[in-house]
Amino acid sequence: MTRPPTPYAPPPPPRPRPSAWWFGLGIALILGAVVAGVGIFWWTLAPLLHTDAEVPRDGRPHVVELSSDGDQMLWTYDFEAEPVCHVVDLGSGDEVSLRSPGGEFRRDDGGTAGDRVGTWRFDPDSTRVEVTCSPAGAQPPSTVEIGAAPRIRGFVLGLLATIFVPLLLGLAGVAVLLVTGILWSLRPARPGRPAA
Repeated sequence: MTRPPTPYAPPPPPRPRPSAWWFGLGIALILGAVVAGVGIFWWTLAPLLHTDAEVPRDGRPHVVELSSDGDQMLWTYDFEAEPVCHVVDLGSGDEVSLRSPGGEFRRDDGGTAGDRVGTWRFDPDSTRVEVTCSPAGAQPPSTVEIGAAPRIRGFVLGLLATIFVPLLLGLAGVAVLLVTGILWSLRPARPGRPAA
């Protein structure tokens, strides 16, 4: 007894090429990588450039409002003698101890006077302090800048994020563009659309 022939099933139609929106996604990821790189780099450097106050070195007390009660740093010009400063926490009324910055911290504030160097660190309990710094001697009236102390761990993590977040976004964008381009060239146009 012969078996009836098996009916021939036609192969499924080939899958159509991907939507053009996939190209837009790849380009958006690459542009996002550029924006993320610039944004994270600025976010990393902003604490080093920001100061809460500039206090004259005139030997008189000056009340300062800090942006946070965390670790703070006093910055002086690198050509000036190290100032003798006293910081009083106005929240508690106690004098805040000053300590060494724990390394050399230097920044250029864009002025013509020179670089600023981190001179003293202090950690107040509140955001309102009174700062008194010794005069700068024979120099013209000078100032001490006060701002959040650089955090090495946060700075290193910020630099790593500046490298790896844009790298991952950029690679994802390039991969999407490559795969979409290959599938676009190998697959037929979607039904109802003219072939490119």
